[in-house]
Amino acid sequence: MRSFIRAVRPFLCAVSLCALAGTVSAVEDRPVEGVATTAATAPPVEQPFLYLVDPHGPAPRQVMAGYALAFSSSAGAIRPIPGNFDSEGVVHTLSLEVGVIQQLRVFAQTMIAESIGSATDVNAVALQLGGRVLLTPARWQRFRLMATGAFLREFGASLGLYGELTATADVGRVRFAASVHAEHIFAGSRDPVDLYAVAGVSVRVARILRLGAEYIAQDLEALAEADDDAEGGARHYVGPDIALSLYKNRLLVTAGGAVQLAHSPGVLARGAVTYVY
Repeated sequence: MRSFIRAVRPFLCAVSLCALAGTVSAVEDRPVEGVATTAATAPPVEQPFLYLVDPHGPAPRQVMAGYALAFSSSAGAIRPIPGNFDSEGVVHTLSLEVGVIQQLRVFAQTMIAESIGSATDVNAVALQLGGRVLLTPARWQRFRLMATGAFLREFGASLGLYGELTATADVGRVRFAASVHAEHIFAGSRDPVDLYAVAGVSVRVARILRLGAEYIAQDLEALAEADDDAEGGARHYVGPDIALSLYKNRLLVTAGGAVQLAHSPGVLARGAVTYVY
């Protein structure tokens, strides 16, 4: 249990920092009464991170369509994409997200996995269907807190549910972010709860360019029960991100990689392209 607490301490600190920055900027971000947010008046959609979803998403009646390509060099490294996909390979992701009202957006994702050098799980398919609820006022731009809930189907065809809490805070050109994710898979051989967390920082270096880094800790439940984990134990990754906002903030491009810390070597690489309608 002590090792689990030590592992999640950085994420608790990141969430606390986000909350502190949000408190400082709450007066500046206070909503203007009687003015509705529409697609025409909404702030630009931003997606500076690869392993967490930024709360600065589509306004009502805005649509985001995206494609992402992820690569894993070792067993388990493909997470935090949901699924029991434990071999070297790539995952293609097609996504669609729609703003319903100011505080709510719904999304669907289809993921197609391809193993490298193995016939196992070739063209296996995973799905996600869910919604995201903005817990802070829609016009708060410097601090945002978002809850996500979804149904999922893994690559191995097991079904499950997950919940996620994400916070971001802007301090000048710098955005701090933290996310905690918990999921349950309805399969007897799996852990009762799978946990992972992500912490990130992104710096706007130009109007269209952001540079940053992310830290990913997956399968954190293994730290609480080190001798009885069904998925090989906790893994930690860290790496850089680059994000571009092009064509009047409608075309978003994000790319980056990460290396596994300690244990067996592992490499993650991802690239994503999103268009905002």
